[in-house]
Amino acid sequence: MDEILQRLDHESELALASLLGRKIQTLMSESADIEIGHSTIDVLSVSIQLDKKHFAVIESDWADTPKEWLDYHSLSVRIARSPKGIKYNPKPPRNGANYTFDHLSVHLGAEAAIATIDVLEAREVGEFESVAYDAGLIVTLDDDIRFAIVRTESIIGSLKIAHASEDIDRLASGLRVRARYGA
Repeated sequence: MDEILQRLDHESELALASLLGRKIQTLMSESADIEIGHSTIDVLSVSIQLDKKHFAVIESDWADTPKEWLDYHSLSVRIARSPKGIKYNPKPPRNGANYTFDHLSVHLGAEAAIATIDVLEAREVGEFESVAYDAGLIVTLDDDIRFAIVRTESIIGSLKIAHASEDIDRLASGLRVRARYGA
């Protein structure tokens, strides 16, 4: 049986490691889709402001295996100078704002440091090939606030944000923790 492994690349691993201990307060995205009756949010990417000039940008892309077309995703994390798809000015004019409010903001409460990041792995098995890939992240802050960013099971390559415990558990169901950053 052919096996395909799609892991976070080296740059993504370095970016995740650099997030530990960083204080954050908000998750942002240039788009959002919320289905009635659900509290998870579908987004194209997630940007997390780390300081005035640095953001963690989390994205997912979709692919399939060559023989059986088993779906899998490629998760990436990058440190960028601006949020993905959001108008941002690090030096706004007097009485101006850093952001143009044309985006989704998920406020996490008081600013808190990132304590741990779990990398979630998904596995698909076919008759002739299998694939294991990094499907999402569960982030825990020092104040025990948790949120998940997990691939959407579709060819869009989008992500789901979950902040309620039951939604995090539902998104993580069937996935295993492959790696943990932090204590």
